[in-house]
Amino acid sequence: MKLKTKNLILFPTKNMNFRNWEKVGMLSREIAPYNLLAKHFKNIFIFTYAGPEELKYQKFLSPNIKIICKNVKMPIWLYYWLAPLFHLPTIFRSHFLKTNQMRGAKTALIAKFFNPFAKLIIRTGFTQSLFDKKENPARLKKTKRLEKWAYRLCDHAFITSLADRDYILKEYKIPENKISVIPNYIDTEVFKPEDVKKFDNRVLFIGKIHPQKNLPALVESLSNTGLALDVIGREDKENKLTEELVKLASKENAIVNFLGAVPNYELPKIINKYKIFVLPSLYEGMPKTLLEAMSCGLACIATDIPGSREVIKNGVNGLLAAASPESLKENILKLINNPELQRNLGETARQFILKNFSLSTQIQKEIAAYWRLL
Repeated sequence: MKLKTKNLILFPTKNMNFRNWEKVGMLSREIAPYNLLAKHFKNIFIFTYAGPEELKYQKFLSPNIKIICKNVKMPIWLYYWLAPLFHLPTIFRSHFLKTNQMRGAKTALIAKFFNPFAKLIIRTGFTQSLFDKKENPARLKKTKRLEKWAYRLCDHAFITSLADRDYILKEYKIPENKISVIPNYIDTEVFKPEDVKKFDNRVLFIGKIHPQKNLPALVESLSNTGLALDVIGREDKENKLTEELVKLASKENAIVNFLGAVPNYELPKIINKYKIFVLPSLYEGMPKTLLEAMSCGLACIATDIPGSREVIKNGVNGLLAAASPESLKENILKLINNPELQRNLGETARQFILKNFSLSTQIQKEIAAYWRLL
């Protein structure tokens, strides 16, 4: 009962709020873990950097979850720094301060300054500095400085992959017992196999259209195969790749359909129309779309990179490929011509997700960490 007397604050990133979560179709996925956590706490406070219009989303939350919205007129970048000052009573009566990603850590660190008795939890879905090395080297130094202080000053960290844990331990020299590996969760009651007619000779990719995802290699892998690739996801604003991929498909005689972004709650029905899912990324954290496809019982192919290789056991619950068009093609053809292998990999993948990545499993791991900090 002791945990039931405690309060927790969540600090999301400054660009994310309930309206944006709803806009991209992720509202239910983002709030689901907190509705479960609410059963274990006295109160949960969720900071948002938007205004009072956010309060309309209160109806989707457990009664003991409170939205703390931006209540002053000032630029978001400034409020990001000053938010704890405007909500000091809430900060003072909270026992746990938790981030949703590293980009929300500054506000949490400031809150920790005002309430040093609260336990600071740094939770990240991926390690920002590893992504900045690939995507934004100019920002890397700044990111690593934030990570260094966040991990050194926090009381505990939730990391989604073993590879990220090993990197953080080596890079920032923190005690091993300061980190819990709690992978991204999947709502296995939503993402589950459905008995529907499935497409033949089509493969599915879900994710942002970004250089990270290595889509040119996937398009080339389907050259002259007669197989169609359906791409679900929005184009990254800084990397306009769709037009380039359309030209590449024409050149390679590959069939590619760009279906645009789809709300997360609509994905289960779409995923279940396919037999094969491919994630050809060059790097990942703990890829949610791969977990969702596996939870729906698809036969999945992913590149042999950290994160993905922690999920797929090659030949057991999926296939691992090199990032080259040749390797991706070899594995796709291996699956497309073998319905029995598709079925076996898909069934094993579903059971693996149920055992290791369900929402209830991950919440229990998180609750155990809070108890250890009391």
